Amino acid sequence: MDAFAQTFARPPRGLALPLIVSAFLCWTTGTLAQDAVKPTPAPAPAGAVKPVPPPPIPFAPRPGKPNPDLPVFQKIGPGLFSLGDIQISKRARSVSLPVVVNMNKGMLEYLLVRTSGKTHESLFRTAIDPTQLQMAMLLLGVEGTDRPLSHQGDRAAPKGNPVDITVHYLKNGRMVPLKPEHWITRKVEDKMANSEPLDWVFTGSIFSNGKFMAQAQGSIIALYHDPVAMFDNASPGGESDRVWFVKEGALPPIGTPITLTITVKN
Repeated sequence: MDAFAQTFARPPRGLALPLIVSAFLCWTTGTLAQDAVKPTPAPAPAGAVKPVPPPPIPFAPRPGKPNPDLPVFQKIGPGLFSLGDIQISKRARSVSLPVVVNMNKGMLEYLLVRTSGKTHESLFRTAIDPTQLQMAMLLLGVEGTDRPLSHQGDRAAPKGNPVDITVHYLKNGRMVPLKPEHWITRKVEDKMANSEPLDWVFTGSIFSNGKFMAQAQGSIIALYHDPVAMFDNASPGGESDRVWFVKEGALPPIGTPITLTITVKN
């Protein structure tokens, strides 16, 4: 594993933000010296109206495959930044990303996977790059865990930074906020019940044989414990792959655009 891989996966606590950003840019481009230098725009004439930055939500997922171009990190408003299709709010300590409804029935192991991941068992799917999401979380100052679970389905509770997850979608002309658990049922003693609010943690993914595994496997938010996923379910039942199901009839149609927001709790 190269030096950046080690920093990116589990950076030392207190690592300066500029170092993280520099490491990320060096890794994605190979060398900063090869980047094209954008000319400094001429100052606006006196009295000119400044352009209004785009609103934070909703996102419109890009059709087809993810954009192969390198992500652009830029400021889009007061305390708001974008990294590729991910929006970062410094003030709210949150990241927002475009996803779509992936399933409307069946058993679940994941809340969110990449389009190249285990879409047969995930409520949502997304085209975003997991490495960009990991970077966005690092920019918010959270670093995941240095004690990842040993295997999928590990009975131990995952350790990490507590986060809150919400979704927004367009319904009857307005954006509706919900907890994703609203669309999940849980089997308890052979009976189906609505899911209670779940405890989510940012664990960060792991490296194996030099590969960032969330990127390699596309696992992003797990309902069923998975050390490869970047976020995990720390609630009772997370050790089982037989209890989580889609709440049939509750979701909008498959393919419906959703904005998923992850907020750091502390």
